[in-house]
Amino acid sequence: MSSRNADVRAALEFHAATRYWRGGDGIVMGTPPDLENGIWEEDRSLEPYPFKVYETLEPIAIPREFPPSAVPALAAVSASGRDGTGAPDLAFLARIGRLSNGLLDRTVTVRGTTITYRTAGGTGARYHLELYFVCADLPGLGAGVYHYAAHDHSLRRVRSGDDRSALGMDSPVVLAVTSTFWRNAWRYKARAYRHAFWDAGTSLSQALAVAASAGVPAELVLGFADDEVNAVLGIDGVREATVALCALGQGGAPAPDVAALPPLDLPVRPVSPREVTFPAIPAMHLASSLDTAADVDAWRSRSVDPARPAPSGPLTTLDPLPDDALPPEPVEEVILRRRSTRRYDTSVELGFRDFSTLLDRSSRAYAADVRPPVDCYLIVNAVEGLTPGIYLHHPARGAVELLRAGDFRADAARIAVGQEYCADAHVNAYWLADLGPLLAAYGNRGYRAAQLTSALQAGKLHLGTHALGLGAVGSTSADDEVVEFFSPHAAGKTYLFVTVFGVKRPRTASPRP
Repeated sequence: MSSRNADVRAALEFHAATRYWRGGDGIVMGTPPDLENGIWEEDRSLEPYPFKVYETLEPIAIPREFPPSAVPALAAVSASGRDGTGAPDLAFLARIGRLSNGLLDRTVTVRGTTITYRTAGGTGARYHLELYFVCADLPGLGAGVYHYAAHDHSLRRVRSGDDRSALGMDSPVVLAVTSTFWRNAWRYKARAYRHAFWDAGTSLSQALAVAASAGVPAELVLGFADDEVNAVLGIDGVREATVALCALGQGGAPAPDVAALPPLDLPVRPVSPREVTFPAIPAMHLASSLDTAADVDAWRSRSVDPARPAPSGPLTTLDPLPDDALPPEPVEEVILRRRSTRRYDTSVELGFRDFSTLLDRSSRAYAADVRPPVDCYLIVNAVEGLTPGIYLHHPARGAVELLRAGDFRADAARIAVGQEYCADAHVNAYWLADLGPLLAAYGNRGYRAAQLTSALQAGKLHLGTHALGLGAVGSTSADDEVVEFFSPHAAGKTYLFVTVFGVKRPRTASPRP
C-alpha cells in the first residue's frame, strides 16, 4: 500500500469537507464554521453535456433488442457471480451497456434543459458515468478497447488488440466504469466524488445482475493500478478517471503480454465551454490511488474483521421467499421499468415477507476482490408484524435487531434534510461504516470501497423492490444527524448511503394528511 494511500487524513478531511447540513435556505456543506452552499450551478452556460462523444471514431452497431432471460430478477440480483459457464459475445456487451448505462424512453425538463433518464445511477440526473470494455477476441467482435456510447447505443473502438494484461487481468472481458467528475460537480461541487462511487455502485448492481441472468461469471474489482488502467482507456485520470472494474467471463486464451501502449489523442466533444475544478476531487482521487501491481496485491491481501457485537436487543428472524417462489419477471424487464418512487401508501403496511426478501437478497455475498463491511440500519415505519422503530440488519443471522421502538416518521424526514417522502416510506435503509478499522486496513482507498459497496447493496435492494411490485428511491441526508439519530449503537460510524422503500401509493389516492 503506497504511503499516500496509507495517510488516511485525506479521506477523513474529504468526508468532513463534504458533509451535508440543513441550512436556513437549503443544504450547506462542510464542517462548521467552514460551511458553503452545497449546490453550484452558478453559470448555466456551463451546464455539462451528459455524454462522451468521440468525434472521429465510427460507431459499431450492436443489438438493440434482447430476448428475456429465464432467470427471475431476484435470483439474478442475489447471485454470487461465481457460477455459470456463459461466454461473453457482442450481444452480451450490448446488453450490459444498455442495462447499466443506456438511455430510457423517459425524459424530464429541468429549468429549460431536457434530460433523458438512463438505466445508470445518476445523482440528481447529472449523469457522469462512462463504460469501456477491454476484451479478447469475442464472437462478433475483435480484441480491443471499446467505449459504450450511450447517446446512440453503439460501441467506438478506442484501441485495437488484446490489452487485458495491461490491466493485470485474464478474463475475456473487463468492464471499466469511469466518471467525468465535472458532469456531476456542476451541481454538487466536491461531493460529486462521493457520487462517483454511489452511482457506479448502482450501475454495477445492474451489470452484475445482467451477467448472472446470462450465466456469465462476474467479479467486481476495486483494487487496480490507477494510472495503468487509465492509460489503457486513453483517459487522463484527473477530469475522467476509472472508479471500478468488473471481470466478465472466465477461461479462454490467457492475455498476451503487451508492450508499452502509445498515448491516445482522440478528439472528444467538449463537455462545457470551460470546466470548473473543485480541488478536493483530484486531491482525494490521487490520495486513494494505487501505483503498481505490488501495491494492488498488498491492498487486496488486507482485510477487516467483519465480526459484530452480539445483538443485545430483541431479534426477529426474517422469512424470505424461497427460490421456487420468486416472481418470474426477468431482470431485463425490471431494469427498464425501474423508477424513483417518492409516493408511498401510508394506509397499508409493507408485507413482512417482502421486507425479508429484500434484505436477504440485497445483502448476499458476491464475487469481489474486496468487500468492506458496512452496516444496514433501518427506520421501520410500517412493516407487517414489526414494532415501528429503529433496527439493525444482521445478514449472517438472517434477522433484524430492534434497537429502539417508536414512531420516527418525523425524524426520518428531518435527517433526510426535510424530504417528506422519507416519512411516508415504509422503511428507510441507511448504510454506515466504522471507518477506523476500514481505513487502517485499506487506506484512503477503503473510503472509495465503502461508498461503492453501500450503493451496490442499495442498488440490489432497489431492483428487488420493483421485482416485487414495490418502489424505492435513493436519497440524501445530513451526515452527522444520521449518526446521532442511530446512536448510541452507531456512535463513531460514518454515514454512507440511504435508500427508502415501500408500497407505492396509487396515483388516484389522496395525499397523506
